[in-house]
Amino acid sequence: KHLFFLLLLLSTLSLSGETWGMVSACPIHCVCRNLSEALSTLCADKGLLFVPQNVDRRTVELRLADNFITEVGGIDFVNMSGLVDLTLSRNTIHLIRPMTFGDLESLRSLHLDGNRLTILGPRDLTGLVNLQHLIINNNQLVKVSVQAFDDFLLTLEDLDMSYNNLRRVPWESIQNMASLHTLNLDHNLIDHIAEGVFGELYKLARLDMTSNRLRTLPPDPLFTGAISPTPYNTIISLNFGGNPLHCNCELLWLRRLIRGDDMETCATPPHLAARYFWSIPEEEFTCEPPLITRHTHKLWVLEGQRATLKCRAIGDPEPVIHWVSPDDRIVANSSRTSSFSNGTLDILVTVARDDGAYTCIAINAAGEATATVDLKIIPLPHRGGGGGNTGNNNEEPRMVGVQGVTSTSAQVRWDLGHLSTAYVVWMYQIQYNCTADDTLIYRILPSTSDRFLLKNLVAGVDYNLCVLAIFDDTITSLAATKVLGCATFSTKDFYPACRSLQAHFLGGTLTILVGGVVVVTLLVFTVALMVRHRVCNHGDHMICHNGNTEAGGGACCQSGGGGGGDKGGNGRGIVGEIEGAGQVR
Repeated sequence: KHLFFLLLLLSTLSLSGETWGMVSACPIHCVCRNLSEALSTLCADKGLLFVPQNVDRRTVELRLADNFITEVGGIDFVNMSGLVDLTLSRNTIHLIRPMTFGDLESLRSLHLDGNRLTILGPRDLTGLVNLQHLIINNNQLVKVSVQAFDDFLLTLEDLDMSYNNLRRVPWESIQNMASLHTLNLDHNLIDHIAEGVFGELYKLARLDMTSNRLRTLPPDPLFTGAISPTPYNTIISLNFGGNPLHCNCELLWLRRLIRGDDMETCATPPHLAARYFWSIPEEEFTCEPPLITRHTHKLWVLEGQRATLKCRAIGDPEPVIHWVSPDDRIVANSSRTSSFSNGTLDILVTVARDDGAYTCIAINAAGEATATVDLKIIPLPHRGGGGGNTGNNNEEPRMVGVQGVTSTSAQVRWDLGHLSTAYVVWMYQIQYNCTADDTLIYRILPSTSDRFLLKNLVAGVDYNLCVLAIFDDTITSLAATKVLGCATFSTKDFYPACRSLQAHFLGGTLTILVGGVVVVTLLVFTVALMVRHRVCNHGDHMICHNGNTEAGGGACCQSGGGGGGDKGGNGRGIVGEIEGAGQVR
């Protein structure tokens, strides 16, 4: 009897998976346990390609590790509000659809390690409001959204993102994880840690940054002991071996910490390379103050043109370069100015107020260095012919002529006059504008020019034009400008409609003339052919009838015979023709 009940139980288990206790449903090949109030569904290493759909929604623990699941989402975890532990380790998951875990409000632990995730989006982990342990190591992560952890910032205790391809981690989110106890970021490509990111992580007991690309670590009160020990932790485990540390004065704070190991080594500078970090004396952690190696000394540019100021500096650590304008303000990036990390300052469009001495400041942890760059803005005269030059303004401007004005072009000529011997001209500049637009247009010409053809002008408008000479005054070696002269001219009106009608008229007339000539030629040619045809037919008829006569009688084919043109001759020809006819009869 007992054997019968045992066989009945085994057959039941084989039909619906292995079920312990009262379970409404259990996926095939899975093990479902209900030895206590908590229901566990164990589907590890079952060769699954997707999350089973008939998992009991009351499950508290769900293990799906070591399968071949490629993505999760949809209704995989819908209504599983009591799920506490979810394991998806060592699958081939490459995609987590948004809101996949939206109903898992009770989940405490999520294991996603050993998969193929490359990105964590802002809604991939939404809904995990009570998550405490997030394990996503051994993936292929290259990007983690700043909003990915928003739903569990205050509850997360353990975060493991080691063995990925992360160059940057969302420090903005990490610094707000008030309950964080363990942070593992080892074996990534991280080369920067935001300063002060650990300042509020009072519960942090372990930080692992082993085998990244860190050259330095920012000082933080959490590690230096500047803050008082908290009731949660008194000793912090800090691991940063395997990084190419640059052992200079910026890491002196770290060297002063008490450590029980000496596995970390320095990569640079050369005299400290491969030496154990904790065995190097503190006095060898030195820095070199900045040294400006080269910079722009003086620069002259025309007003409205682009100005590029350069400043290069060396030092240890690499100095940061700032620019200070002539009015003692830090030059910030704007639509008109751009300051680059290599020390270059670009002023895209210069104005008169940009003229002055700019200061290049190179700063690092060891000090600073400065250099002055003199920027000279060559002002342009006003349209009224005003100056703004450094030459002699009392001289009478030279006359500028405008010739050959059409609706779209004009020829400008100028004469340097006696200035050709007094100054060395570098270039000429033509500036002009029309009444339809107040914007000045500039043309820069070589010093050998004395004329220029303006093109693409607007028809039927007035133009104001000035010609300037930019020269070296040979005394101060500074650039100066001189207004050679100004002129006003008007372009001719343009009537494209009238020209179009005239062109059509001429074209039609020409077509008619050519057609008429062709018709007349064809008529003349046709008449000539008809005449020739009738004459030849008449001649052939006379030859046939007079073929047996004398040679003289055959001359009747030539109209009027071959004699002279008098009446007697003609009469004889006719008589001969009659006589010949009588003989035939």
